[in-house]
Amino acid sequence: MLFFLMSLSCLWVYEEDSLYNGLSKGTVITRDSVFLGNEIEKLPWESSGFVSDIVKINGDIYLGVSDAGLVMRLKDGKTADTVLCREGGLISLGKKGSVLVVGVSPVGKLFFIEGSKIVDSLSVPDENIYCMFEFAGSFLIGTGPEGKVYKLSNKKDFQEYYKTQSASVTNWVVKDKNLFLGTTDPGLVYEVEKDHDGRIYYDPGFEEVNGLGFVGDTLCISGFFSKEAEISVGGIKFYSKNREYEVYRGTPILCGEEIGGKFYAGESEDGQVGEFRRSGFEIVVDLDESKVTALENINGEIWIGTGYPAKVYRVKKKKVKEGEYISSVFKGGVSVIWGNLTYEGSGDIKFFMRGGKKGEVDSSWSKWEKISNNNIVTEEPFIQWKAVLSGDKTNLKKVQISYGKQNSPPEIEEIGVLPPRIGTGKTDANNPVGMPISPEQREQLTKAGFLVPADAYLIPEGIRCIFWEVDDPDNDRLLFDLFVSRDSKDWDKITGDLLDYNYFLNTYSYPDGTYYVKIIARDDLDETGPLRSEKEISFLVDYTPPTIKGVEKKYIGDSVEVSGTVTDELSVVTGVTYSTKETKALHWKSVRASDKLFDEKEEKFIFKVARKEKYAAIRVVDRSGNSKVVRIEF
Repeated sequence: MLFFLMSLSCLWVYEEDSLYNGLSKGTVITRDSVFLGNEIEKLPWESSGFVSDIVKINGDIYLGVSDAGLVMRLKDGKTADTVLCREGGLISLGKKGSVLVVGVSPVGKLFFIEGSKIVDSLSVPDENIYCMFEFAGSFLIGTGPEGKVYKLSNKKDFQEYYKTQSASVTNWVVKDKNLFLGTTDPGLVYEVEKDHDGRIYYDPGFEEVNGLGFVGDTLCISGFFSKEAEISVGGIKFYSKNREYEVYRGTPILCGEEIGGKFYAGESEDGQVGEFRRSGFEIVVDLDESKVTALENINGEIWIGTGYPAKVYRVKKKKVKEGEYISSVFKGGVSVIWGNLTYEGSGDIKFFMRGGKKGEVDSSWSKWEKISNNNIVTEEPFIQWKAVLSGDKTNLKKVQISYGKQNSPPEIEEIGVLPPRIGTGKTDANNPVGMPISPEQREQLTKAGFLVPADAYLIPEGIRCIFWEVDDPDNDRLLFDLFVSRDSKDWDKITGDLLDYNYFLNTYSYPDGTYYVKIIARDDLDETGPLRSEKEISFLVDYTPPTIKGVEKKYIGDSVEVSGTVTDELSVVTGVTYSTKETKALHWKSVRASDKLFDEKEEKFIFKVARKEKYAAIRVVDRSGNSKVVRIEF
């Protein structure tokens, strides 16, 4: 998919490689276009496990179902009955004349079946059986874990026919009276002649070869590359006249087969079957099941086996009359404006769309609706389109949808006024960054109920730091205006067109009292139709320290009990301390409030000193940091 910025609108474009991102139903997907494909019949059978082999004998279709350990017979291609059950086994199928041969791993057992009856069984020298076939009058078995091929003699014993340098022999194909073997660990291709002489014919660089076929003189190979960062990577290579062509590298490939002079492969993530050639590939089948585990040529038709669940499909030679192509889901985003759908193609094509608020299609999405006059009519942030193709020569090459963004207002997430002498954020020449606040200061401010940013620092007395956090959904650049008021009604502008996210307000000349500050955020810099948001908060200006009244002294034995009352007009009293030592650095001792907590504008206090002391200095502090010291003598 390509995206172009055009003035204030964008285009969502589906063409070339991005066409592969869609889902086909009765259509074929190529890099150039989408067109109608062949009819696909789903057979009325299903099982656990995965279909590992498909074989036709005397008009019946036999299925090997691995993990479930089953061999099923489809009479007339439809009615299914169980021929063999070896729970949990890996099943391989082969033909010896008109007899079905079943290989069961990891027990290394062969079963010979006529119709639905087991007529014989043998044990193979190795434990794993991966493929069986007839070649030059001999019945051969590819095995593992020693990478050997055995010949079954007329005396029902096994002779070593050929040994590879790999762990397992998994595939075979015959070309010009020579046998070609595909192997695993490593994934190689061997050429073996009738006299059992063999050689490594081609090294595709695979860890596993799981499909072989010749299209003309070109050898086609499917398999796995060695794992990259624990991720399996599938690949398809063509080899002809000592030249290698990497046709595909991507999602894991599970099987490959030459059918009707073309090479097909099935993958393991999206349930797709592709037809591959040197110039690229076509997606010819797109199934609901994610894993395509077996492909077979039966009378020139493609038969497909899937895994988890195990199902079977038949691709007929007859073209469909109507097919669908469904795009991937596209995110337009919040406040999107959808425009028009235009396309390049020919024939009878109808378009539909649906939308939702989530990135994955579920029951909350709208139903498919036909697109009229090429207009996309929805306000949903996610959409998906569908093309319905009819007619033999119909094809779709390119689809594009225009869309744009409605301007969204800025979102003011927070505004705050820090306590006196505390700053945060960017500074200016008049308010240079001071020393970072100490842990003790941070603790005191936090206990007093103030928000203290992590980067807080000291600023001059009489300056208050206003800060804010604003987000713009459109990532527009923002400007800020600040206003101040005594009553939250009549506002005086402090400053405007700010780019920074903080401001230092000089409140030295402000009378004590409650004030309100308002911020207006504007996206004027990037928008022709700007929007704004505003938010306000109150803060206190208080330069008047608390007062002490009603101080009383009561002599009790060797002690003097001192009590009194602290009052503050605007701020909460936050502490009372005292000292009896007349030094440069007074040693202040904390006093507890009579009600055990300093949290009101009037608080009573009481403390005792030794009767021998001559005086006591009492210091009181309010939440605004104002303090006063009173000296009393004994």
